[in-house]
Amino acid sequence: MQEQDAQWIRHPDAKGGDEMMRRVQQWLAEGRTLAWVPIYSRKNFPGIAPEILYCLDQCPERHVWLIEHVNDFLQIPDGITGWLLPEGDIDTDIVVGLWEGIVYFLNAVDRRTGEPQSLRAGKTREVGDTNSNGEHEATV
Repeated sequence: MQEQDAQWIRHPDAKGGDEMMRRVQQWLAEGRTLAWVPIYSRKNFPGIAPEILYCLDQCPERHVWLIEHVNDFLQIPDGITGWLLPEGDIDTDIVVGLWEGIVYFLNAVDRRTGEPQSLRAGKTREVGDTNSNGEHEATV
């Protein structure tokens, strides 16, 4: 089976995506390994109970996909968003998703406030974040 080659393509509707894409290109050019960390949200995992997603999100050990080359993005699970954390950094604001072979660079925004989110800010804020049914709400 021939491996599909990834290409950097600017999406006409991207908001902030170009700047994020340039940052990722720079990280890869510097030889930094990137960790793609799945976001445990009801949008990504609609069949999983919110309490389980909350516990998974708070777990200090997480499954990640390592990105060392542009083609590695094609190995992340289709239809699920995840944080992209460069080696040596402790936080990130870049969310990446793969849909039908196309990688998208996204902004994470709190649905209630419209404020930008990051990996660390989203995790700490969600600790006390519940909806009217007492269920934990996902921020992304």
